[in-house]
Amino acid sequence: MLETLLEIALSKKGEILSKLDEFYASGPDTSKSWVDYPFLENKEDFTLSAGDGSINKKKFLSFVFYAISAETLIYKKELKKIESSTIDIMPHHGFVEDRLRNYMSLYELKNALKSFEDYQPDYYLFDGSILGNLIRPLPMDRELSTNTKENIKSRYLSSLDTELNLNKVEISSSKFEDHISEEFPSKTEAVIYLESLENLLIISRLLKNGRKIVGISKTSTSNDYFGLDIPDMALFDRNHQKQGYSWPRTQKVSKTVKHDFPVQNDFFRSLTFTTFYARLEDNKNLLKFELPYEAEEEEIIELLNIIKGNCTEGYPYLLKKAHNDVVIKKLDMNQLLRMMGFIEKDGREML
Repeated sequence: MLETLLEIALSKKGEILSKLDEFYASGPDTSKSWVDYPFLENKEDFTLSAGDGSINKKKFLSFVFYAISAETLIYKKELKKIESSTIDIMPHHGFVEDRLRNYMSLYELKNALKSFEDYQPDYYLFDGSILGNLIRPLPMDRELSTNTKENIKSRYLSSLDTELNLNKVEISSSKFEDHISEEFPSKTEAVIYLESLENLLIISRLLKNGRKIVGISKTSTSNDYFGLDIPDMALFDRNHQKQGYSWPRTQKVSKTVKHDFPVQNDFFRSLTFTTFYARLEDNKNLLKFELPYEAEEEEIIELLNIIKGNCTEGYPYLLKKAHNDVVIKKLDMNQLLRMMGFIEKDGREML
């Protein structure tokens, strides 16, 4: 099969590359939205923090085994570390992927909150889109009735909030699982919904640190600048290889972005996000930045100078190190599975 694909690749190479040239040739004049700017490294005594998380899983015929790890790094003259991780099993259901992503998010976010509590960083670098995390559809939001969702909130939100005040890096919702199974016939669905509410509550706590939060993404499919099928990031990356930044855009968390939030609705509705792209070193990574407040251009330049002073190859060192430290590889999973002694079939033995 591979030989056939290689032959097709050779025969269609010219045609595909010609399409690609046409693809970009019809693009807009991005220079009107971009500022070339040689950033100056700010080496002042700032405390920076950054974090990342990782998931891996193994599906067996009757359950899913998973591992989650998260790490937050803090640097002020010396490097400090906050680590958290867990392993467990869960039954098969239609929301395994969403649920595990939510778990990883909770570990990352709670690590971040712990870094603010213990080290008071000047800036926390969040890996990915904060707004995307905030407005992502909630698992079970459409599967459960309005009455069931209101019952879950009225019975468990107060107790959940008390648990969150303990500042433990864990899935606090799981503490109510046995009680929920007695109260609701759709136990799994109800627990997943409560876990989603927990994620929103933790996001709200983190965002209350306002100007100290910086979201940074290596990839993006957004097309808010030019409204084309080609992502804005691809256009800026192709057309501007020097250091610089795009003119910032602001976006309110309006109902066109997300319908009412089941918790902390007034707070989330009060937020305005500033987004822009920037290249901190010539010919290196173009990054998307997201700030949970309305930022002026001067603030953005000052922030980028600070981040540039803590970069390697145009990417924040702390984020790179956290990612490399935290990733759960296949080899790691195999070792965990051997330690657990799992021998149940996974359905692939016949292949």
